[in-house]
Amino acid sequence: MTERALLLHRRLASLGVDAVLFNTSEVVPSTNLRYLSGFCGSDASLLITRTERLLFTDGRYKTQAKEQVTGFRIRVVRNKPAALAGALKSSGVKRLGIESPRISYEFVTRLARRVPGVEIVPLKERFLEEFRICKADWERERIKRAAEIASEACREVVEAGLEGRRECDVAADIEAGFRVKGAERVAFETIVASGVRSALPHGTATARRIERNDPVIIDFGCRYEGYCSDETVTCVVGTAASEFVNIHSAVYDAHMKALDAAREGMKARDLDRVARESIEKAGFGKYFMHGLGHGVGMEIHEPPHVSPRGRGVLKVGMVFTIEPGVYIEGIGGVRLESLVYLGTDGAEVLCQMPKDLIAAD
Repeated sequence: MTERALLLHRRLASLGVDAVLFNTSEVVPSTNLRYLSGFCGSDASLLITRTERLLFTDGRYKTQAKEQVTGFRIRVVRNKPAALAGALKSSGVKRLGIESPRISYEFVTRLARRVPGVEIVPLKERFLEEFRICKADWERERIKRAAEIASEACREVVEAGLEGRRECDVAADIEAGFRVKGAERVAFETIVASGVRSALPHGTATARRIERNDPVIIDFGCRYEGYCSDETVTCVVGTAASEFVNIHSAVYDAHMKALDAAREGMKARDLDRVARESIEKAGFGKYFMHGLGHGVGMEIHEPPHVSPRGRGVLKVGMVFTIEPGVYIEGIGGVRLESLVYLGTDGAEVLCQMPKDLIAAD
């Protein structure tokens, strides 16, 4: 973690500030605070000045901070705004950059009252993007393990059969499997959408019972040692209607073409175009309602954004999803999502569930 903090330390001048402040709380957590320091407690502030790197937390986290944090001086305090104000004054900070998307207005206001001579400078969300967008080998391994756990949990539930089960019970069993297999928690609320509800891209699991010949979309992911996974499969209980088979075939072809096409130096929007044109040629273009994929790491949605409006190019070390989908109201939907790591030879699939139309009798 020290190396990451040093990189930011050296960038203070280019950011036009004397210091940068991160704050994490139960209400507004900061992923970047954990990324820079290793600390995963629910209440802390991180201050990086031109001469110091400090982590402020309270007595509840004294031992945890000592175990997790390297490269920062740890200060256990009762009043964070007061302690931060003292540090800012002693360091002669005149311009303080804040991680504006992840720090509350109330916290900043309380701090500003104590240091009226300090200018608060909101920094854009992407000012740490270049650090997090390409994963180190050890980060890749954590994401891969999260993906393996999630795939294993889903496979066990699907193989046990889905017919007659409530969507919410299927979701609960998958999430319980995450815990049993070593995950910290879910990465997001598990989606289980059956029958015509499978046409809802974000169909939250309900008490609806899965019926014979229903299509079922399951979108799931867990968090392992701070890193997320994300995968989607489409199942059928019994016999799929011919129209639904055609939809699945179109999405499957687009998914495989995108996997094969992903390469270093490719524009993110061009990869989206590969899948989108494939689905359009199959006659379902207007039913592909979202981007092809998104980055995954310490957050479930982060750069790169693989969509028609996605910016930038793909680089070795990026981890992102490839998830084309077709959703037709009154009929149902298909989404096939793989989590991939971009290596020098192309996309390496990190998850394990098949993307065929899975029989879930």
